[in-house]
Amino acid sequence: MKFSLGNILYYWPKEQVETFYQEAINSDADIIYLGESVCSKRRELRLKDWLSLAKNISNSGKQVVLSTMALLEAPSEVNVLKKYCDNGEFLVEANDVSAIELCHQNSVPFVCGQPINIYNGTALKRLVNLGMQRWVMPAELGRDWLASMVKESHDLGIRDKFEIEVFSYGH
Repeated sequence: MKFSLGNILYYWPKEQVETFYQEAINSDADIIYLGESVCSKRRELRLKDWLSLAKNISNSGKQVVLSTMALLEAPSEVNVLKKYCDNGEFLVEANDVSAIELCHQNSVPFVCGQPINIYNGTALKRLVNLGMQRWVMPAELGRDWLASMVKESHDLGIRDKFEIEVFSYGH
């Protein structure tokens, strides 16, 4: 089992974000997600800032995943998304179907983030064929649904082709 630290889901000033991730380097997390996934209007860090943090974290031996927006509302957001999906170095967390398509077009492996509603093995198989390496189960699904998805993945012969991540909060 691996421990991952999700991207920040709150507005924090740039200095606080940078301090948080410097501390995360010394944490027990194996995987660290970076990037704004909620609202582009609260971005104090730009792509170059996220990539700089990503390189520092990656140099510490941790896997870095660049998180994308869950809802794109403007052409400028699509342009930023294209740059994330063509970063050339880091895995991308696709939180919108357009990110999945861009990653697939660029042959970039991706994590299917929890905002993408995947409820059956056939959908997982399609995503695996597009380049998905990890699936983050939607937060509204429980243990029984996860067990069902794992069984379906085995039945479809794809269970060994992707990791499963479960979103949790607290202890």
